[in-house]
Amino acid sequence: MERFLRPVPSKSKLPNITAADRAKQYKELHEDGGKLFCTSCNKVIDHRRNSTIRDHLCSALHQRRKSETPAQVALKRQTTITTSLSRRTVAAEEREKVCLEWIKACTATNTPLSRSDSPLMRSFLLNRVVNGGAIPGFKQLQERYLPEVYSIEKEVIKNMIKDMPVSVMFDETPDAEGRCVLNIMVSPLVKDESGKIRSYLIDTVFLDKCNHSTVASATVNALNDFGVKPDDVISIDTDNAAYMLKAYKTALKALFPNSIHVTCLAHIMNLVGESFRKPFAEVNTFMRYFSQVFYMAGARKRRYLSFLKTSGTTAKMAPNPCGTRWNSWYMAAAYHAEHYALYKSFFTEELEICRPSAPNSLEQLYAITQDESLSMTLQLHLNIISEKSQVLLQLCNLFESNLPVTMKVFDIWEDLQITFAANKELKLESCDHFFGPNLPYAKKKETLAIFEQAYQLAEEKLSKYMDGAQPAMQFLKECRVFNPRCIVLFSEDEDLSSIPGFEDIPKEEIHLYFTKFGPAAVMASLSGVIDMDLFWHSMQEPLPQLSRLAMRYKDCVTNSADVERSNSIYKMVLSSRRRSLTEANIKALVFLYVNLKAQCAQESVSENDGDDDDDDEML
Repeated sequence: MERFLRPVPSKSKLPNITAADRAKQYKELHEDGGKLFCTSCNKVIDHRRNSTIRDHLCSALHQRRKSETPAQVALKRQTTITTSLSRRTVAAEEREKVCLEWIKACTATNTPLSRSDSPLMRSFLLNRVVNGGAIPGFKQLQERYLPEVYSIEKEVIKNMIKDMPVSVMFDETPDAEGRCVLNIMVSPLVKDESGKIRSYLIDTVFLDKCNHSTVASATVNALNDFGVKPDDVISIDTDNAAYMLKAYKTALKALFPNSIHVTCLAHIMNLVGESFRKPFAEVNTFMRYFSQVFYMAGARKRRYLSFLKTSGTTAKMAPNPCGTRWNSWYMAAAYHAEHYALYKSFFTEELEICRPSAPNSLEQLYAITQDESLSMTLQLHLNIISEKSQVLLQLCNLFESNLPVTMKVFDIWEDLQITFAANKELKLESCDHFFGPNLPYAKKKETLAIFEQAYQLAEEKLSKYMDGAQPAMQFLKECRVFNPRCIVLFSEDEDLSSIPGFEDIPKEEIHLYFTKFGPAAVMASLSGVIDMDLFWHSMQEPLPQLSRLAMRYKDCVTNSADVERSNSIYKMVLSSRRRSLTEANIKALVFLYVNLKAQCAQESVSENDGDDDDDDEML
């Protein structure tokens, strides 16, 4: 019936004006909650009628109230219920602040929020922490304050990477619930005071299926959510899985035209290291039995550490070779090379203690150490591995670090190829300090043959990636042009199209760089060392386009080690005692743990000074 009735037009001719508009028109009035108040009289006035307002301002009561002091007026000033409820006192703001800070402290240290309900923790907060009694229970912390802290830190990361060139890295890992989890990180290409480039987690995505399509889609959505512009993505770092390569080729390459796809350098060095250790069957067997003999054997560990202490060596357990801990095999080899002479005595004593129920691993180790020929071979191999593997150890540590090495990678790998080629043909004379005078000649030749095979396998693996399996190899070769010391390796008219945007650089700028500014920087440098950041910042005026391109690409991230670490952090958060966490809470907890940890590391840049010195020496 209503659709056949016409609405009756309003007969009111009052102007369409708001209380806020009237407050701007009359300085003696103010607006609150859509109502117009007389500030002096503290009463509501009809803001629709101008005549009503003028009559009130001319009244004797208003003139008398107008003569009161501002302090008296403020004490009697009315507010609406909405305004009163929205106002917060200083005490309320402090209580809110301590709750947010408590969430940050717990998530940054991976402390479960449920610990807030512990009687001892609650007593500590009440008696020892200012405003600690304002911290609510676990449920309220998780439902109200955790999402708020997550939103605040998310905005911090957004502002940090806004309009900045970034490197993107992502990796998938299965979790304890059988889900496929994709962690996505970005690295704004700006060094901190220690010269490192920090990475920040932007999203943890739970995938129904793990393939190139879902990975690409999740990455694009995360970057859009954080406002990363397509032209600002400089490099995309992944492992060498086939679906990761396909994700870049089929989708990400077109969406991010300025990007370079880099297979993680640390991952490649780990594969090279795995190839190197394949021929050492006896060493691998010994390490496996050694790890097994101390597994779930606390009493045996205590006896072993006591034995080391009485022998005058540092009481420390051997590193456990593990596929997920790169370099652990080489660190274990160095440990066993140092302690091998003690093992015969220890395993003999241990077998006597455990004789009725000695495990198979202990019996095997006893047999190995009693066999003089096998023991001599093991000791020899361990000694040589310990010395020869230092280059692989240092390079893997370098590529796992946050130090930018983009302009040095190609030269480092060429030097490593030369090292492998030289060691493939080891001479007896170069290894005399390992062999000793009593080692048979046949054993010497056999040992050299094993090491030649190890170096051959390592060289083949490295050459595979240098010859094309590393998709960014040509870029890594050409980006050396941004180092003035390397311009002698290039010509002005050389095709450097692997660097996105290089073909758009004016020829005049390239000519000036090759003939004037580059050589001048080399001549002015001390011992040939050039501060690349300082040099290219100084070139912004004479070489504006070339300097802009150099500053975007010279320090792009070339490893995805940080996202591998975020996978480990995810598994720490989702422990066996926290399986009831929802996906939203897992995402927030991992996000805060990773990023707060990165921010703390950036604030205390002197924490790993020793490691930085070693990395700089390698560079």
